[in-house]
Amino acid sequence: MKNVNIGFIPLTDSAPLIIAKEQGFFEKQGLNVRLQREVSWSNIRDKLIFGEVDAAHMLAPMLMAITLGVGGLKKHLVTGYSFGLNGNAVGVSNILFNEMQQYDPDLLLKPQKSAHVLKKIIQMRSSNKQEPLKFAVVFPFSMHHYLLRHWLKSSGLDANREVQIVVVPPSSVVKALEEKLIDGYCVGEPWSTHAVKCGTAVTLITGYEIWNNAPEKVLGVTKQWADENKIIHKKLIVALYQASEWIDQADHKEQLIKYLAQPDYVGAPEASISNAIDGEIYHPDTQYCRKVPNFSVPFKYLANFPWQSHAEWILQQMKESNQIDDNIDIQKTAESIYLTDLYRETISSQGVMLPNVNHKKDGFHTQPWVLEGVELGADCFI
Repeated sequence: MKNVNIGFIPLTDSAPLIIAKEQGFFEKQGLNVRLQREVSWSNIRDKLIFGEVDAAHMLAPMLMAITLGVGGLKKHLVTGYSFGLNGNAVGVSNILFNEMQQYDPDLLLKPQKSAHVLKKIIQMRSSNKQEPLKFAVVFPFSMHHYLLRHWLKSSGLDANREVQIVVVPPSSVVKALEEKLIDGYCVGEPWSTHAVKCGTAVTLITGYEIWNNAPEKVLGVTKQWADENKIIHKKLIVALYQASEWIDQADHKEQLIKYLAQPDYVGAPEASISNAIDGEIYHPDTQYCRKVPNFSVPFKYLANFPWQSHAEWILQQMKESNQIDDNIDIQKTAESIYLTDLYRETISSQGVMLPNVNHKKDGFHTQPWVLEGVELGADCFI
């Protein structure tokens, strides 16, 4: 048995790690995996860089930032596995929601118009010389950050100028709302649902509705570790793929929720986790409870395929956010971090059919579509 330490953040999309451990998929690959629950993404980053963990459940943009040495230490990271698609949501405090409802009483039924309503509030606050609204994201280099910016941009808002974006760990969002430190957030599940169930927030729009089937977390390792542990790396990918397939089966849902709710794992209430898995966007007034298909996608639509085109989109957002220089070679950087060929080689050996390309065009498909005989999901932007 090979010992492997893996760090993770208590989020619903850490499920493949938990299931691979609890259901024996790691063990079947000859791996003795120790899962380390961390409190913040900076902890994850530092422990991976300094070798305290061998691999980590990571925000996809973190790999680009760390590899390029942006915002801290520089270390070449790579990934050969994606934990899934979607799973984020944008919410606001009850106070801000009540203000927004004055402009549109049916706001919750029009998620795509939510940023336009927010714009009216922001313009009003600006004319009254009030402080800008504060929106929390989980890390500066995160899909949460870029989806939030894209949502704001859809109404013509400038995230650099008209709002203040701050960092709050996912599990601390409720406390930040209670203490009125933030006015809104973009966070991963189950913490958005939990904030609403605690009576501190209202969900306006899901990540899926901002970008259909957007990438999220990946399995991050250093390039050095990947080069020195090629067989173990492949075994990790196989075990996580099998765990994701297990998660996707409806009759495993009840057991999945019980695993995730354990204090050593996600540690959120089972009801909140269940809502998140089912894509039920909860609101205290049940007439507004709505279902979002594909709110969180752990397996179908090649959810575990590390598309280099996803990495390129993230790098482009980093440029637009002034986080990286304009002279960064996006394609070359994406190819050096996203080991798509490794994933294809590893999973194809399990008898799974995969496309022979590393890129796909996003933003053109309103419905599921087929690429080289494999079904992919819709990929439109708001």
